[in-house]
Amino acid sequence: MSVRERVFEAAERLAGSKPFDRISFAEVAEAAGVHWTAVRRHFGGKEEMREWFRERQSQSALTEELADTKSRVLEAAARLFATQGYANSSLDKVAEHAGLSKGAVYWHFSGKQDLFLEILERNYRLQLQTLPGEAERILSAEDPAAALAGWLEAQLLCLESGEEGSMLFLEFVTSAREPEVQDRLRRLHELLMGRVSELIREMQRQGRLTDQVDPEGAAMMFDALLKGALVEWVLIPDSDRLRAFVRAVSRTLWHGLAAADRK
Repeated sequence: MSVRERVFEAAERLAGSKPFDRISFAEVAEAAGVHWTAVRRHFGGKEEMREWFRERQSQSALTEELADTKSRVLEAAARLFATQGYANSSLDKVAEHAGLSKGAVYWHFSGKQDLFLEILERNYRLQLQTLPGEAERILSAEDPAAALAGWLEAQLLCLESGEEGSMLFLEFVTSAREPEVQDRLRRLHELLMGRVSELIREMQRQGRLTDQVDPEGAAMMFDALLKGALVEWVLIPDSDRLRAFVRAVSRTLWHGLAAADRK
């Protein structure tokens, strides 16, 4: 790292811990591990350094504001797509639900499809992040079959509580007629299935799951189970019926997947 980079990085660190108008050349120099004259050489005078801090502070505030705006747009759009459908939604409606101007929406997204694809990507990325922890929790449980049933039931609770995520998934699938959506959905789905397969394969190497099961086939089985439960709920929203099914199928699944000494 160059002296210049060290000086400005140190200045940014200090700005996060105290008012910038109380930061001296000497403090920046100490934090950067350089002589104070090096700080002065890069900033100029004290007033120039304070002006630099003011600009950085304004940029930071703008960045936070933009991030908050984007988050509001995504949350409003996800609710709207799930409740009214992709075809019946518009950027005007998204802006209205987010309490923002249409221009604020267009600042972040070029159009409705761009926004839809961002939500699609975000949902799949979230699944990829949480998957390893959930798998470890189930396999480490005293009764993995019960833990598996509990996890599947938790997915069903999302349906019962009316959360938008499940209906949003149906929107992703039904909107896959659009080539770009179809391509992104396929790519993300392959990524997720690949991750599930790799997790199963790793558990097989550790002796926690039987090696008699094809990892890709098992991944598809879990995926089909969850999607089947979603469709079943849409057709017949009976939570007791689905819970009974989940508990029964979890025992069967675990018996087929578990290593011989864990059954």
